[in-house]
Amino acid sequence: MKRMNAMRGRLLTLAGLALAIGLLTMGCSQGSYPLDIFYEMHYQPTYKAHEPPRLSVPASAVPWYGSTPPQPTSFAGSGKHIFEANCVMCHGAEGLGDGPVLARMLVDYNYQTLDLPIQNPNLTSEAAKSLDRDGLKGVITGGVTVMPSFSKLLTDDQIELVLDYVEGCIQDGNQAACQ
Repeated sequence: MKRMNAMRGRLLTLAGLALAIGLLTMGCSQGSYPLDIFYEMHYQPTYKAHEPPRLSVPASAVPWYGSTPPQPTSFAGSGKHIFEANCVMCHGAEGLGDGPVLARMLVDYNYQTLDLPIQNPNLTSEAAKSLDRDGLKGVITGGVTVMPSFSKLLTDDQIELVLDYVEGCIQDGNQAACQ
């Protein structure tokens, strides 16, 4: 009987130790991105639980049902607006690769983005200018290193608007394309 109790005690100790090691391993693991930011978050209204929303839905918003979403109106359909909403956090307002999120990733997480030409976040660099339209579109839809893929976030038309803005305003300095 004593032998059974001793064996049961060892088995429980080993099971507890295995559980503790498993939980410790899961707790120390890192997610798929070095920073847990979700790039869709800026499309959601901000609120705190049990409080009224701080940002209410615009009065002109209309719910829609069906397979085709309504077309964007005014500035929401411009390449500049889409670039500001999705790209400025890393590429910066001028496209120089000096955005606040990228700066934090470089400093806090030691990411090196300047090693390869396609990884340079400076959209005005010669390497970025040497990419043709399909090359830039491939980077946007496929992502590179710490840059996520935007293929599920942006439609093809929105990607084309961003490409027009990047090529015309940021890379060529065409003021008409900057509007």
